[in-house]
Amino acid sequence: MTQPLGYTRTGNPNGAPVVFLHGAAMGAWMWEGQAPLFELYDCYLVDLPGHASSNGVVWQSFEQAADAVADLIRTRIAGGRAHLVAMSLGAAVGLHLLTRHPHTVERAILTGALAETPPRALMWVQEHLLSAILPTEWGKRAFGRMIGLPADAMPPYLQTMRQLSIPSFKRTLRDLSAYALPDGLAAVQTPCLFVTGGDDLAVNVRSVRALRDRVVGSVGAYAAGLHHPWNGEDPDLFNRMTRAWLSGEPLPTELLPA
Repeated sequence: MTQPLGYTRTGNPNGAPVVFLHGAAMGAWMWEGQAPLFELYDCYLVDLPGHASSNGVVWQSFEQAADAVADLIRTRIAGGRAHLVAMSLGAAVGLHLLTRHPHTVERAILTGALAETPPRALMWVQEHLLSAILPTEWGKRAFGRMIGLPADAMPPYLQTMRQLSIPSFKRTLRDLSAYALPDGLAAVQTPCLFVTGGDDLAVNVRSVRALRDRVVGSVGAYAAGLHHPWNGEDPDLFNRMTRAWLSGEPLPTELLPA
């Protein structure tokens, strides 16, 4: 049995269950702009291995992380099935979840997912620079300013960063630097929306189309003028997109088809 992950449950206990998976070095705080969704859905903000309340769970692989998320869904959510909203690292874990445990996910939104190995130079900088500065208080604050956190988001961000396991974080980045898509994507039948900000890194923009082409019946879209963590840049659009996709309704017209 996999080591259990920590999570925060919030929202409407009578709503459909939705699992949220965060990006690398992030945590539940990154979904603050999605508070309107919490009024509609029974939301599980999961901490991935090495992060926040899961900092005692050593990151081993994408497969291990996906198995742990599947175990949480099966043991903590009635019916053993939930919608999935995942970003960046969480979206990579989500792809493995869909291939290894397809019956645990009803509908999925994967934003900033990768379809290819990211640029080696970018991953080298992240691994060696971030892992050096994030253990320090000034480094945590500097990283928060670098990603454009507003002042009111800094306290929960700092709390999460103080819990981050640096060894697990480095293992996560090493796995990302050698990233490859999981086998079995062509067999996925879960309705999937692949999306990212239109001004995200080129590798993420390309990946939207590549994943759309690999997963039968999936949809690809871009949020024009926005970047990688666009759920915080335009929470209203992100929330309207999420409500539409999870309910099977047309996507907001502001989203550009891939």
